Amino acid sequence: MVAAVLAIILTLILVVGIHEAGHGLVARFFAIKIQKISIGFGKSLLSWTNSKDCEWVWAMWPLGGYVQLLNTRISPVTEKDYPQCFDKRPIWQRLLVLVSGSLANIVTAWLAFILIFFVGLNLKSPDIASVVPNSLAYQAGFQAQDQWVAINGTPTPSWQEVGMQLIMFWGQKEVQVTLRQPNGHLRTSLLNLSDLKFSEKDKSLLTRLGINPNLQAPVKRIAAPSFIGAIKDATLSVGHWTYFFLMVLKQVLTGVIPFSVLLGPLGLFAASIVSFTQGILIFLYFIASLSIAVGLVNLFPVPGLDGGSILYTLIEKCRGKPMSVAMEVLLYRLVQIAFALLLVQLILNDLQRFYA
Repeated sequence: MVAAVLAIILTLILVVGIHEAGHGLVARFFAIKIQKISIGFGKSLLSWTNSKDCEWVWAMWPLGGYVQLLNTRISPVTEKDYPQCFDKRPIWQRLLVLVSGSLANIVTAWLAFILIFFVGLNLKSPDIASVVPNSLAYQAGFQAQDQWVAINGTPTPSWQEVGMQLIMFWGQKEVQVTLRQPNGHLRTSLLNLSDLKFSEKDKSLLTRLGINPNLQAPVKRIAAPSFIGAIKDATLSVGHWTYFFLMVLKQVLTGVIPFSVLLGPLGLFAASIVSFTQGILIFLYFIASLSIAVGLVNLFPVPGLDGGSILYTLIEKCRGKPMSVAMEVLLYRLVQIAFALLLVQLILNDLQRFYA
């Protein structure tokens, strides 16, 4: 129980807290007054006000966070305080403040990956224990004791990488899989993923394909040869995960992957607990991947997210004047309703997954 609570708290601090700290640091650099920094929404559970009159809050609902800056469009401000107001600063400064949260997440992920690849991560080899007769994998020529080597030319040193590649190429007619046989020889098989549908009854993509992983497979150590190599691998990993999340978004929007497979807050907290119990490096890997996802999502041009505020700022630059407060409030409320419905569906996804 203690480990679970600690895992959730650390996840919120390292992902949400660092995101909001990114906004706060850049705002402070430009001498913009910070009124509140909150992890979570709703009623305050813990709060502290520092010497600069900034309130730090841990709120009831751990579904994100926010930084409240002094802003004449939100509350009345005396004219002498205008220089400290966010909306009175040059557009380029506002854009830097808005994008800094996501940049903080990306930098966090990059630093975590550097540590992971420098120390080295132990992962089970993606060996196949058995193949279900007449399954898609069986028809493609997969056999027991085969080992995944690559999918469409991308190396798959772990089951995680196998899963990521399958998700990205799901829906394609010919997916080339390179397998290593027990005798060491390589063999290429073609998987037809065009007609295969996701099912909530399946525990994993591998189950859907008819593959049972070898849970007793040997552990492989994935590590960079040097610190410079760790920096290189970390940079590539940030790019790889960014591409992966964008591909998942494309797959969901095009209907290839059903919305029901996406994780909600309960699923993410469960994943954080599992990774935390598996060791610090596995937990850092989870934090790194989640940080990239949060950083990307916040840049979507949707009201209520950083990307929406960036869009408003760019519109102001083009029009020569800001959007009306009434219009911003209307759009924000409409999106909040959509977010609430989305959250309910994601929680239902999680509950269905837990009790399936």
